[in-house]
Amino acid sequence: MSEHRIDIRWEKQGEFSHEGFERRHSIQFLPQVSLTAGGAGNDFGADPEQMLAAAMASCHMQTFLALAAKKRLQVLSYDDSAVAEMEQRDDGKFWVARIRLNPKVVFSGDKQPDEAAVIAMHDKAHQHCFIANSTTSDVQVNPLF
Repeated sequence: MSEHRIDIRWEKQGEFSHEGFERRHSIQFLPQVSLTAGGAGNDFGADPEQMLAAAMASCHMQTFLALAAKKRLQVLSYDDSAVAEMEQRDDGKFWVARIRLNPKVVFSGDKQPDEAAVIAMHDKAHQHCFIANSTTSDVQVNPLF
């Protein structure tokens, strides 16, 4: 199997107490790729909920593109506007209950799949997406045509 590592770094800035603290931190993916992150709803970087939606959307997209390539389809573009929805469970804990994917795929060339074929490809991509298989969140894939 494979491992996928990141490095995360946070340092105290200002007050650190039970009343609050700075949530800004950095995530290093590769020596040349880093991301500023923070808590939910911040205005300076990605929050964990957004990163979960991004991981889901990216995994689904890459799986879909692999399926399209195997079918010898030509994909011109793939766009998605993913949303992670937080809810509070009966036990009081918060969780990402739902992730909505809204992919729009544009094909080029003579071989154009119909709407039913595209929906079937999204269903198969969801079944094989390892991020989708790693979470209990409800994932809704709503292709746009």
